[in-house]
Amino acid sequence: MPIKHAIVHLIEKKPDGTPAVLHARDAELGDSQAIENLLADLNESYNAKNKAWGFFQGESGAYPFSGWLGEYLEGDRDFVGFSREAVEHLQKLMEESNLSTGGHILFAHYQQGMTDYLAIALLHHSEGVAVNESLEVTPSRHLDLGQLHLAARINISEWRNNKQSKQ
Repeated sequence: MPIKHAIVHLIEKKPDGTPAVLHARDAELGDSQAIENLLADLNESYNAKNKAWGFFQGESGAYPFSGWLGEYLEGDRDFVGFSREAVEHLQKLMEESNLSTGGHILFAHYQQGMTDYLAIALLHHSEGVAVNESLEVTPSRHLDLGQLHLAARINISEWRNNKQSKQ
C-alpha cells in the first residue's frame, strides 16, 4: 500500500476544561517500515469495527474541511499545511468539549489498489511491558490501535470522481 503522505500531530487535552495544547509537526514523516506497519494495523482495526457513514456538508465557516481537502488535492495547499489547518480546527472543537481528550492525530494519504484514501485517526496510548536487551521487564508505552476512539477514512477517488456519492 503506497503511502503518498503521512504526518502526526499531538493535541494535549484533558477532560477537565483546561485548554488544548497543539504540538504540530513541521514536516511529513519519512518512508519507513514503522509507518507502513502503523497504517496497516490502523486499517485492520478500522475494518474490524462497526462504522457510521458520513458525508461532507457544503463548505462553509462551520464546515471548512472539504474545502481544505479540495485545495490539497488540487495542489493549492501542501499536505503539511492541509493537516495543520485541519488539526488546528480539531483543537478548537476539542476545546469546546469538556469530554474530549487529546492524543496523536495521524493523517495519511495512501493508495490501496487503484483507490486513494485519506485516513485520519486520533490515537491514544496504552501502558504495557517489554523485555529489554538486558532481559529485564520494563514499562512500555505504545499506540493502542485496538481502541480507536475517533477515526475516518475518506475514499478520495470516489469523492473526486462522483460528486453525488455518499460514500
